[in-house]
Parts: sequence; C-alpha cells; structure tokens
Amino acid sequence: MSEILSQSQIDNLLSSLLSGNKESEPQEQIAGKKIKDYDFRSPKLFTREQLKLLYSIYENYARILSSHITGLLQTYTLVEIVEVEEQQYHEFNNALPDSVLMGIVDFDMQQDSHGEDLILMDFGKDIGFCAIDRLLGGVGKPLKEDREYTEIESAILEHVIRGMVHLMKNVWSDYVEAAPKLMKLESNARILQGISADENVVIVVMSILVNDTQGKITICIPAVTLDTIFKKKNAQTKKNLRRGDLLSEAQRKAAIMEEIHKTELELTGVLGTAEVLSKDLVELEVGDIIRLNKEEHELVDICVGETVWFKGEMGVFRKKKAISIKEKIERGSEPV
Repeated sequence: MSEILSQSQIDNLLSSLLSGNKESEPQEQIAGKKIKDYDFRSPKLFTREQLKLLYSIYENYARILSSHITGLLQTYTLVEIVEVEEQQYHEFNNALPDSVLMGIVDFDMQQDSHGEDLILMDFGKDIGFCAIDRLLGGVGKPLKEDREYTEIESAILEHVIRGMVHLMKNVWSDYVEAAPKLMKLESNARILQGISADENVVIVVMSILVNDTQGKITICIPAVTLDTIFKKKNAQTKKNLRRGDLLSEAQRKAAIMEEIHKTELELTGVLGTAEVLSKDLVELEVGDIIRLNKEEHELVDICVGETVWFKGEMGVFRKKKAISIKEKIERGSEPV
C-alpha cells in the first residue's frame, strides 16, 4: 500500500505545483532507499517490533491458508505475505474500488467486555471469481468482465471466507484467546461503518496465486482492536512469568507427580501361554485340556501392558481369585 499518498502529502504536492517548484516530491530515492516523510500530525502508534510480530503471525497464517485453499479448491494455491504497514483508515479505504467483497470480522476476544473488535478482510475479485469457477466444476479461470457478485456467488464466497476467518484462531492461540467469526459481507467500500476515517490501522497484504490467477487478500486491523490484543498478550505474558516465580522447581515436580499418581493402569495376571494350530483350535470342545508352558506351582507373571513387572502366586482373597506379589522384576541395576 506504499503507493497511496496521505492527505498531507497530497496537500504538499498541490502547493508545490502552484508555487512552480516541480522538484518537490513526497517520496525520494536516496542511495537506493525509499525515503518517506514522517507526518507528525498523525504519529505511528505501533513499534517496529509489534509490526514484526504481526508479520510473523500472518506469515504463519499464509502457510496455513495455502493448505486450506488448496484442499478446498483441489488445485495448486500459494499464499504469501507481502507487507505489514500502519496507515490511516481513509488511505486504505480510498485505495479500494467502489465494488469489493469485504468480510467484516469480529475478533471476539474472550472475557472482553467492551464490545466488538472489528477486523476487515478484502478478498480480491480476480481470486473470487476464480474460486467460484473452481468450486462449481470449472478449471478456475477469472472473469474477464468487471461486474458485481450475484447472490449465489456471494453465498459461495461467504462459505470460503468464513473458513479463512476461522483459521485465524490457530495462529493467534499462542498470544490471545480469541474466536474470530465472520459477521457479514459488504460489497460497497464506501459505506463501511465502525472505523473513523482518521483512525490508525495496520494493513496486512498477502498475495494469493490460484493456478495462473494472481490476486490479493488484504486484512485491515484497527488500532483499537490491535491495542486490545497487545494488552491481553502482555497481561498473559506477565501472568506466566508470575506463575513461574511463585512455583519453585520442587513444587512443580510435586504437582506433576501428583497428577501421574492419579493415572489408572491395568494389571494383568498371565498364568501361562500356549501355541496351538488353527485346525486344533477349531476342533476344541468342552472338557478339552490346553497345556500351558508353565508348571503347576510356578509363579504367575503380573504385567502392565505387555511388560512383566512382578511375579506372583495364585490364591483366593475374600472369596475372589487373587494374586499375591512375591517378586519384583529388576531391569539393569534399578529395581522397578
């Protein structure tokens, strides 16, 4: 989105043209680097580290999205993150065409009482018509003419976008507990409500390639939503650190052992084993005797799973069959 000029840059450009100074430009190329004037009237709200964190989160999201859309469309799909940039909402909105397919998403952070946390997801038209063609049995070609989506086409893409929104939960789960859900689709970019024109937003741009069709998926995260996310992330981090300080290593080990002690294990007493031919097994009748591989008074194997842990003696306890443990099986130098 770096080609979009801010309002202050447009004003500077117009004033320079009126004054006859044609050398003034909003952006310059110095030593191969792109230099952009900093607008002190609309300062940035998020640090470079926070934007890098968002980049890594949505880089992971792009990989998951590639697999998801490939399985959905049953054709080769590649999703890659292009950039993460902070700007004002009117810059993002002015860059959109009048006709769009915009998903309005509620990030739905749990235990969050201040209302809806909106996120916008713009799904490019080229990819939209390509996905529709593929889902309806075609080869996945984009529509040559520019037109609005029909109600049926919108319903099909709503199913696609709803699945994409649901995947956001997976990439954010390590940072905040949230359940993003698609609220509705909007086809007119000019009537979107809920975000003021001068509010700072973070724009995540991803490129998507379906067969030979190239398009973009753009995610717009308002500063209010992002600020809430970072606050919850920091609170969760402090909580984890505090938990680590309160519990010593010995306490943690004791807690782990206590949980292990609650585990139920199945003990099996094996009187002996025998090998018989399948022919003899079929011909067995009531009263026949099967000879085991142990003597009459030999100790019984007591197994946990398939491993012998003890040796015992058969008997009766309170009128029920029982085994009395007589020996422990040692493995190497440590007894079990």
